[in-house]
Amino acid sequence: MTNVSKQKLPRKEFSRLYAQLNAVIARLDKSSSAKFFNELLGEEEKIMLTKRLAAVVMFIEDNSPYRVAQLLKLSPSTAESIHHDFENGRYQAIVDFITKRREEYEKFWRMLEIVLRAGMPPRGRGRWKSVLKRIG
Repeated sequence: MTNVSKQKLPRKEFSRLYAQLNAVIARLDKSSSAKFFNELLGEEEKIMLTKRLAAVVMFIEDNSPYRVAQLLKLSPSTAESIHHDFENGRYQAIVDFITKRREEYEKFWRMLEIVLRAGMPPRGRGRWKSVLKRIG
């Protein structure tokens, strides 16, 4: 569980620091961003951000809050809250960013499907063909 200090920075100072963080992140490339976020974020923060992004992607694909909660192991209230925000446009910049980069979006979605299926092969006819091919 993440721990946020009860002692808040003045709003103006926080805004300046947040703008500086945005500027630093904007200058990162792929390899340095992985290092940056691994050093900056704790395990709980990585989990929270990853699940929130996965939920947004699932909502783009018209999944229900119930399904998102079940598959991502979120509380129903958290899934409903993210869905409500999604429906009200809170994540529009993320939606635009992800969907305009179709190849990256599809790669993320395929990875998410694999994770959610826990490595199980796709459903439907010929489902086990790829697994049988690997083992034998």
